[in-house]
Amino acid sequence: MGVFDPDRHENIPGLTDLNEIYAQEALGIIRAEEFIIDLETDVVFDVSLILKIHRIAFHHLYDWAGKWQNQGTNIGIEKEKIPYSIAEYAEQVEYFKNHIQSNEELINCLSYAHHRFTFIHPFNNGNGRTARLITDLLSMLNGYQPINLYVKEGGTDREKYKAALKAADKYDDTNLKELIRNQLRQLT
Repeated sequence: MGVFDPDRHENIPGLTDLNEIYAQEALGIIRAEEFIIDLETDVVFDVSLILKIHRIAFHHLYDWAGKWQNQGTNIGIEKEKIPYSIAEYAEQVEYFKNHIQSNEELINCLSYAHHRFTFIHPFNNGNGRTARLITDLLSMLNGYQPINLYVKEGGTDREKYKAALKAADKYDDTNLKELIRNQLRQLT
């Protein structure tokens, strides 16, 4: 399960039980999922939407919710480049979103949106969960169910997902697209 790390888990309500922290994070993700489900289909994908999704998911726990990374890590790009890179990313995703005419173009959009977000790694924490929320949003806007890229507990799904992201870091998004393709289901 892990050990409480004050640097990583410091939170507004002062929780120290990791199970309670994880439960509260899961509740925040559910709130963010409800938010994206309620969005209109003509929503503009922009920086403010990204910040809002992250803020909704984590604001009840962390003061860094909806704010760019301020620590600099060994993951992602340099923190000084994040605002510009996210603005460019949002513009590209909005373009893709507005020009999808086939399932393959949707898969390309979802793959780009998911991988590029995790590559930039704009927040102190919650980047993967936010990337999955963004992927779900784009999928639903196109009439498809949320994309379950992996099941958190058990199996090898998470390892396949991580390997697909690492391959995409090296400009091979074949496996990530295949994971997405296998999960693409129309809304009923």
